[in-house]
Amino acid sequence: MKRLLLLASFSLLASTSFAQSSGPKSPSKISRQKRFEVRTNPFLDLYFYVYKLAANKENLPPNNPFGPAVDAARQVPISQGLIDLKLFSCENAADAERAFSQFPETIKTRQGTTIALREKAILLARALAGIEETFLETIWPQHRTAINKAATRISESLEPKQEECFVYLTTHLGMAAANYTVPVYLVAEMPWPAALTATGKETNHGVCVIDVSANPGSDLFNALLHEAIHALDAETSGAGNVLVEFQSELLKSGFEKSDFVFRQAPHFLVFIQSVETVRRILDSSYQPYDRGVFVRESLVPLVSVEKPVWTDYLDGKLSRTEALRVMVAAFVKARKIEVPAKSPL
Repeated sequence: MKRLLLLASFSLLASTSFAQSSGPKSPSKISRQKRFEVRTNPFLDLYFYVYKLAANKENLPPNNPFGPAVDAARQVPISQGLIDLKLFSCENAADAERAFSQFPETIKTRQGTTIALREKAILLARALAGIEETFLETIWPQHRTAINKAATRISESLEPKQEECFVYLTTHLGMAAANYTVPVYLVAEMPWPAALTATGKETNHGVCVIDVSANPGSDLFNALLHEAIHALDAETSGAGNVLVEFQSELLKSGFEKSDFVFRQAPHFLVFIQSVETVRRILDSSYQPYDRGVFVRESLVPLVSVEKPVWTDYLDGKLSRTEALRVMVAAFVKARKIEVPAKSPL
């Protein structure tokens, strides 16, 4: 695989304008790292902050300067603004307007609705231009402080053990061939689920974004490793990738691509693997299994099957092939039990 070269230096020092901020054109980073590279960009922080405000169902007061940008953001699904990773090359709203002008004229959302993407995205960029200065003066200083603290924690706790962590997770997930330094942007606030990975269509390289305020303690390391797995998954989606093999075995066993188990079970391995990597290498006291996705009612059936099997695999009690076979068999059995008998005519 072609290795992404990340050459410029990182600085979390104060920025006085978006034109001086860090971005892919002049990547910012805490320190040179092999497996991942932490970055910050005030404009991206603004972008995701506006989407956090937009996710709130309550409207801002009429005189709030962020109101027009929030309204504009509500017209553009957050995922659509990340098409082909163009946003990550933007250092300010002017850059964003130029990047968004290259978007498709229209696009169909997951809900089947067609929106005028290019027009609405350009309007969003122009609305962001109107609040850049206000954001930098009133909000960015606090955001920068929070990001700086999180970056320091990553540098002190995760960076020294990054090789061990990445070898552990890529080996067990069949992604050992990954040869990619994962870009990780830290922001102070973003909408749920407070972390995401966007993937470029041409390169298959992923870029991660993590909300530092929503990921305290070792959740921060878990979030970074979780999103890094998604980035590496995009690069190593061929034979040997456990997530791909899991989906393949589910299809062979009669599951449809639209089935809940097919869509969610392979992804749930990412949750377990990232958690166990933190627990076994970084923080043995880390215990997130009693909260979040692990106790969500709709996902408990996945937890009950995958967690004991995958941890047995990590403990060396099962081979990877055996672990996949046991999990698929359990889901097949559960599906047969759940299918109700036809009502008599």
